[in-house]
Amino acid sequence: MPLALAAALALLPFLTVRAEAMPAGVAQLAEVLGGIHHLRALCGTNEGQLWRNKMIEMMGAVRPSETERQALIKHFNDAYYRYRNAYPNCTSTAATQSDKLMQDGQRLAEELAASGLGR
Repeated sequence: MPLALAAALALLPFLTVRAEAMPAGVAQLAEVLGGIHHLRALCGTNEGQLWRNKMIEMMGAVRPSETERQALIKHFNDAYYRYRNAYPNCTSTAATQSDKLMQDGQRLAEELAASGLGR
C-alpha cells in the first residue's frame, strides 16, 4: 500500500496547475499526508521523512501561490497534530486508520493525476 500511494504521488510532478485553479483535492491530500506522516512513524514503519517529503514534492508539482502554500502546510500540520493527539500510541485502531488514510491518499493522488490538470 505505501508503494501504491508513493507511485500515485509520483504522477503529480507531470501536472502543471495554475494556482487559481487548485482543486480541493490538493488540500485533502495534504491532510492525508500529514496524518500518514504521524501514524506510519508511530507504528514503526521506519520511513523517516518520506511522507513529509511527498508533501514537498506535491507542492512542487502544483506550484501554489504563497498564500495557498501556507494553507497547504497548515492542512498538513493540522492533520499531523490532530492524529498525534488522537493516537499517542500505536494501536490496532491507529493502524487501521493509517491503512484508511493510505487508501484515501492513493485515491486522491490518482484522481488528481487522472484529471489532466494543466493540460
